[in-house]
Amino acid sequence: MKTKAFLAIVILISIFSSCDKIDGPYSNAGGDTDTSTSGFFRKVLVEDFTGHKCGNCPDAGEALKQLKALYGGKIVTMAVHAGFFAEPNSGGLFTYDFRTSEGTELDQFFGNSNAGLPNGLINRKFYDANPIVNFVDWASKVNEIINTPADAWITMDPTYNGDSRSLDVTVNSKILSSISDSLQLAVYITEDSIVRPQADYSLPSPNQYIPEYVHRHAFRGSMNGTWGTPLSVGNSFNAGQEFNTQYSFNLPSEWNANKIQLVAVLYKVSTREVVQAEEVHIIE
Repeated sequence: MKTKAFLAIVILISIFSSCDKIDGPYSNAGGDTDTSTSGFFRKVLVEDFTGHKCGNCPDAGEALKQLKALYGGKIVTMAVHAGFFAEPNSGGLFTYDFRTSEGTELDQFFGNSNAGLPNGLINRKFYDANPIVNFVDWASKVNEIINTPADAWITMDPTYNGDSRSLDVTVNSKILSSISDSLQLAVYITEDSIVRPQADYSLPSPNQYIPEYVHRHAFRGSMNGTWGTPLSVGNSFNAGQEFNTQYSFNLPSEWNANKIQLVAVLYKVSTREVVQAEEVHIIE
């Protein structure tokens, strides 16, 4: 508990110094629409690279919880289980497999698990040629960018059929400021409140684990691949352009549809840096 109290203090100091079916995409580009940025704001994607056998990872989860409490809907979150600490055991406590092929690909590209968990990405932004941010620094990095003007805005309209477990979503992306780069849109899937064991080194030995730990924002996969699909053809976008894309997916039977969220991530191809993000529950 001392660790978690210390973590909360660090965050506050930082702030104030902080097989599935795929259809589409189908795209319609607009133009000459209202270019006003009034009412729009930047949302920041925080990706927590973690593992259920990582005893220090609950501290990162607490850091993410504190950021959500401070910034609310301006923070978009995903917990990506990857690397050694995410590998399931054949028996005992840690038999559940949180890993995904997309999460593994992201981990291998950015190098998070090789750097030692827990850590994360803040808008996939590189700092001194390194995108990996220690969780104690998440708050300060978020604080650096969260109040900068938004370059794009995203809304999502999901439709879920509980009988067929089919999920459809329309994603509207509006460009607010001119962007000289190619853009990709990825639509990810997360599941909240998965109750499974978690190692926790803050607990006294030998039982350094929580048998019914609540895993938040667990990355489950993507509706259109690890890196998504092009928002549109071209390498430049003008303020006022709008794009509508549709995707479909069938939810596996073991996923709790009431806890599923979609996370849309629009990013620059040249740098991978996130331009805008959004998340929405598929069932309100």
